[in-house]
Amino acid sequence: MNFLDFLTVPLFQKAFLGCFLSGAGLSLLGLVVINLQLTTVRFALMHVALLGAAVAMLLRIPPLFGALAGIVIASLLLGPAGDFIKIDTGVTGAVFMTGSLGLAFLLFHRADIRAMDAFALFTGSVLALEDGDLWAIGILTVVIWTVFIVFYREIQMVLYNPQLAESLGVPVRRIRDGLLLLSGLAIGISMRLVGALLVDAAILLPAIAALALSRSLRGALFLAAGFGVLSQIGGLTASMFWDIPSGAAITLTAVAVLVLANLGRRLTARKG
Repeated sequence: MNFLDFLTVPLFQKAFLGCFLSGAGLSLLGLVVINLQLTTVRFALMHVALLGAAVAMLLRIPPLFGALAGIVIASLLLGPAGDFIKIDTGVTGAVFMTGSLGLAFLLFHRADIRAMDAFALFTGSVLALEDGDLWAIGILTVVIWTVFIVFYREIQMVLYNPQLAESLGVPVRRIRDGLLLLSGLAIGISMRLVGALLVDAAILLPAIAALALSRSLRGALFLAAGFGVLSQIGGLTASMFWDIPSGAAITLTAVAVLVLANLGRRLTARKG
């Protein structure tokens, strides 16, 4: 089967569309995670997803629904919780992470829930996407780009100098909380695409590669989107031709893109 033959199969058509949309949109939020130093937050949201899945199984509803609901709730609470107890949002994420993990294992024990069924959420496959998944990815991508376009100046100030932004009347906390919510939704969708353990490949690695080459937020946004699409489409294509797991292929492609971006930066610096 050649590449064009794969494109005639509805399963692969959905997978390619999902990869394109997620690469073009979700990767932008990696810039938020990096600039706001929210690396611990992404781990917290994954653990909250586990707790949400456990609660959903207790209520006899789909675990994925519970996981996504948990992520959304935690995303909305992280910022205000940090403000309330006067600690950094990243540190608040660590509290959420350990607390949600403890509660999840308590539910597994007390309610006789099969832990492995909940941990199954930590694996994902872009080949399992359904029409509803594509709509969710597409809508989130449009929302992300709309937010960055409409509030570009405000987001730029919040990411690079929140103190100055607040002194100029920019609603820093609202923008931060909104970006946290979008990041949480992106993490939830990425779990569906590549699995929770490989979320960084969809969100973080393209953004890191973009920051290695860009000199402005605008440039970083477009580069992150381009690298995200390249990583996901390239990884999916490689997985089809070499018969390897799509999540692993997307991750390794994202790593390769990051390495090449840094090599390109070094070569450019030497010539300069």
